[in-house]
Amino acid sequence: MTSKKLGERLKKAREDKGFTQRELAIRVGLSDKSISIYEKGKVYPPIRNLLMISKELNVNISKLLTD
Repeated sequence: MTSKKLGERLKKAREDKGFTQRELAIRVGLSDKSISIYEKGKVYPPIRNLLMISKELNVNISKLLTD
């Protein structure tokens, strides 16, 4: 799985929940810049952050990571 593909899935899941990047960032204790970088696929999020994000978005982490 590429970081770009993961980023697209993160963005879709966030938008499906109706959160802005800032709202999601506040909810998981990250910066909105981090969320933006993850969604753009510039870096692969650390697993800890990915777990927090998937929990907040109520999305199974395997759905984010597998094709």
